Amino acid sequence: MFILNFFRAASVGLAFLPIIIILHSGQVALVDGEQAVNCMPHFDSVDGSPDVSCWVDSHTKLTCPRASCNSRLHPERPYGQIVYNGCQNGDVHKYRQQVIPRNYHHYPTGDNKWFPGQKGFVAAFDDRTQLWYNCAYDSSNENKDTYTCSNCRK
Repeated sequence: MFILNFFRAASVGLAFLPIIIILHSGQVALVDGEQAVNCMPHFDSVDGSPDVSCWVDSHTKLTCPRASCNSRLHPERPYGQIVYNGCQNGDVHKYRQQVIPRNYHHYPTGDNKWFPGQKGFVAAFDDRTQLWYNCAYDSSNENKDTYTCSNCRK
């Protein structure tokens, strides 16, 4: 009887092994591979590099092929076609500018330095002017846009 109970307990333990493996594999597959990730709060790109840096949170930076990145709000727009409106750079007295961002950093709750009392903004580097601009979310819903990229790796 003891031997029968021993094998029954062992088989129950072995039955849970595939479940544990499947659940763990699902967690790993979400980071690497073809699944699209939202590059929020940051996105960094360097001219001439085929890859971009996509921050999915304040601590997790992924490297993704630039060609895999599209607008979150307008998926038909590839990299280089996101547009932020109503942007400003007070240091050089440029206001109500349209920016096509190469890099961006979103501040959804603001930072009390730029646009105090407003709901948030995106700091965007415009490749054409080589300047950083602040684009308030209140100026345009487009200013909340981000890139989604796939085939990313840590």
